[in-house]
Amino acid sequence: MARLVKIFPENLVKFSVFPRRFAHTVQPVKLTYDEYLPKDQTTPGGAPVLIMHGLFGSRQNWRGISKRLTQVLKPGRRILSLDARNHGQSPHTHEHTYQHMAEDVREMIRGIPEAEKVILMGHSMGGRCMMYFALEYPELVESAIIVDISPFSNAHFVGNLNDMKELLKTLQNISIDPKLTPSAARKVADTKISGIMREKATRDFILLNLYKNDDSSFQWKFNIEGLLANIEASISRFPEEMLQKKYTGPVLFIGGADSPYINPKDLPRMQESFPQARLEFIANAGHLVHVQKPLEFLDLVVNFLNR
Repeated sequence: MARLVKIFPENLVKFSVFPRRFAHTVQPVKLTYDEYLPKDQTTPGGAPVLIMHGLFGSRQNWRGISKRLTQVLKPGRRILSLDARNHGQSPHTHEHTYQHMAEDVREMIRGIPEAEKVILMGHSMGGRCMMYFALEYPELVESAIIVDISPFSNAHFVGNLNDMKELLKTLQNISIDPKLTPSAARKVADTKISGIMREKATRDFILLNLYKNDDSSFQWKFNIEGLLANIEASISRFPEEMLQKKYTGPVLFIGGADSPYINPKDLPRMQESFPQARLEFIANAGHLVHVQKPLEFLDLVVNFLNR
């Protein structure tokens, strides 16, 4: 198995022409990604799997899952774990809508040799991006796996939105002494956000994004200003007009049984846009279902893709 870090060349984004409605107004960015290849196959035989993390995440969150998938999927598949715009090492922009994110993915696919179709996987925000892409470009999608998110928001989602806005504003105003070690700096930041994010696992997940720059100052990998400007109007809402479209290929929704992000009663509504959608819950798992129950998560994914 090999892992390569790639950023798409500049000329892939300069002369793009998008056939869809309004797509010509969207400027895609070059996404950074890790590529994982099956150890015993120079040329993977199946459609590549594209994975996108959730809000405040990065491609590194999916390293273990990606490595394992190269070992167990039949036929062997290329696994591409992406940094979404405004996250990880991908470019920071003021724009952060699901349309922009989907066009980033579309531009990336143009650079994958011989990829007639792809398999999509996305968690939370990344899941909504992949839903948007499947509805906008169904001819490019072999199947999709959506992790602990649906197109519909509930009361918990609205409450969580307020926490996310408060978190971003707090992070924006945190001052960290550049003389501190990264470990000590994370402790300072953890103290500042503990009143907003009560779960330590969630705080630890967010604090993975704090790093020390070459000038010794501390920075966040995600774009605080860009996310704050878009979180309420764009990130927290799946575009209703997209639900008038259909993606008729196989879709697996995976939820954590302890997470409120997918309401099982919404499945019939989900199937109006995704007629082949099925929904599976993993017991004793919350929103970070792939982190909390990786073996059970992999079982569902592998059975779905190897079907």
